[in-house]
Amino acid sequence: MKFSQSRDLAKDEVLFFQETPPPLAYIDKGLVKFYILNSAGKERILFLGSEGEYLSGFLQEDEECRVYLQAKQDSRIIFFGKKEMEEALGNGKTDPRLIKSLFQQLGFLVREIRNITFNNFSGRLAGLLVYLEEEIGERYIFFSHQELADMLGVSRVTVTRVLGDFVEEGLVDTKRKKIKIHDLEGLKAKAGGGEDN
Repeated sequence: MKFSQSRDLAKDEVLFFQETPPPLAYIDKGLVKFYILNSAGKERILFLGSEGEYLSGFLQEDEECRVYLQAKQDSRIIFFGKKEMEEALGNGKTDPRLIKSLFQQLGFLVREIRNITFNNFSGRLAGLLVYLEEEIGERYIFFSHQELADMLGVSRVTVTRVLGDFVEEGLVDTKRKKIKIHDLEGLKAKAGGGEDN
């Protein structure tokens, strides 16, 4: 806290890193999405972080792909520069939440690689909904169909179509601009189906 800078973000506010982004951030309050946007306007959500978690991976070399944070709730983010991060990692008193958060982000990316390789799209979407409920604690999911599509790298139409199938199967309900999970175990079974694309 002594060496860091903080930033309060209102719900839906977007933070764009115009200069070199800090290598590490701590979510002191709220829920944020961390994403990249290319020059064509294509968004890809890399990670969702909630209160008490760290975010890393802001550094970039590709000028055509910019890094952003967006608050999904009123949030407070604390940013650490390279020197502070190195001191935190090298002083023998590293916050265990830092290590846990970094492994969660790695796990998120590995899970997505696995899902792309082994699951059809319905399995990938089911896996994302399970992740949001279990890791973020969002049984009522307030992410839009477009945001879900951006997390999975597909079109919004595809997400809407497959969510419609999930509704018919009794797995979820999509009324009133939110997704409510009815059958978490059913979604887990679909996510672990290992079906071909």
